[in-house]
Amino acid sequence: MTQQMPPEQPGQMTFPAQGSGAPEKKKSWFARHKVLTGLGGAIVLIIVISVAAGGGDKGSDEAGAGGASETTTTSENAPSEAEKPAASGAPGIGTAVESGGFAFTVISVEEAGAEVGGEYFQTAAQGRFVRVTVNVANIGDSPKYFFTNALTLVDEKGRSFNADTTATLYDQSNSDVWITEINPGNAIEGGIIFDLPADAVATTLKVSGGGFSGSEEINIAG
Repeated sequence: MTQQMPPEQPGQMTFPAQGSGAPEKKKSWFARHKVLTGLGGAIVLIIVISVAAGGGDKGSDEAGAGGASETTTTSENAPSEAEKPAASGAPGIGTAVESGGFAFTVISVEEAGAEVGGEYFQTAAQGRFVRVTVNVANIGDSPKYFFTNALTLVDEKGRSFNADTTATLYDQSNSDVWITEINPGNAIEGGIIFDLPADAVATTLKVSGGGFSGSEEINIAG
């Protein structure tokens, strides 16, 4: 049989059952969300490290930028290859200069006008024609071709000009120097035409025997 508890009497106090303590204290938000708290801490740590690293990079970048700026300033102050004047000790008109099996000698430099040619073939200059008369001797031991592009004229501003092959061919002074094969011990002589601006003052003639011979300078400033 089930034993029934006697009914409470009026005025009788009721006590909590044995073993029941005080109400459990509520845990903090951080204690209840340990995973989120750990993730948050890791994120903060990553941000701190990133900021520190970024500060170091910024300093390096600024240092690099400063170095680049200094280098740029130096390069701007230095003359370019094209602006460098001809070597003061370069040989002048009438002196032979050797390059690649050829010996080049400038005979004269003269104005050739605004047009060159004969009765049937002529050509006009974009600026003005200048004729450089040269002697080209083969000092090697085998035949060798000479081309007008072996010569380059440079003015006082450092500008370079190639020979005008058409004007050189039409020029009545001598067209043998246009494209010519020269045998060993032989030489050719004739005028090579350059088309220069009206304000150009020719100062240097660069000559090259072709191949890997490089170029040599002749002072034609007079």
